[in-house]
Amino acid sequence: MIEKITDLAKKIIKDQKNVKIAVDMTAGTGKDSLFILENLEPGLLYSFDIQDEAERKTKNLIGPRKNFKFIKDGHQNIDKHITDKIDLGVYNLGYLPGSDQQITTRSQTTIESLDKLLKLLNKNGRIILTIYRGHKEGNKEAKEIETYLGGLKEKDYACLKLSFPNKEETSPYIIIIDKKF
Repeated sequence: MIEKITDLAKKIIKDQKNVKIAVDMTAGTGKDSLFILENLEPGLLYSFDIQDEAERKTKNLIGPRKNFKFIKDGHQNIDKHITDKIDLGVYNLGYLPGSDQQITTRSQTTIESLDKLLKLLNKNGRIILTIYRGHKEGNKEAKEIETYLGGLKEKDYACLKLSFPNKEETSPYIIIIDKKF
């Protein structure tokens, strides 16, 4: 049963096939990174975050692995760290749970990272965004991401929005982007 949006995100991630290189664009506590490593067994997983606490939590959870690299930098700088083609990108936007809620993902840097990730994405590659709009910055970020995605060419990308219509209007939702070319 899927009761939470994170359950749905995990199901979508788990259904991916032939993932050689994946990127967790918002490492946070490391749970998404660990899930990707355990369920998809990619050749390489990169995880981005700007916070020391996120780096510590992620590395403690995952431990040393040859196919894992933590990058302490903003996801908008993906092009400075990765030149390989990517099969899967995952975002879990918002703030680090149990941490300073003033430190959040921001629409400007998220859209900049999305633009760069789309260029690195392989044909048939996928991006999964979990978007939280229950806080001021999250609501702004959601609107601006949707505006940006609305400008993508339909012949190049398929974008799908998944939400629970019987939950609050500010409840989180998922957007999936598949690259067609």
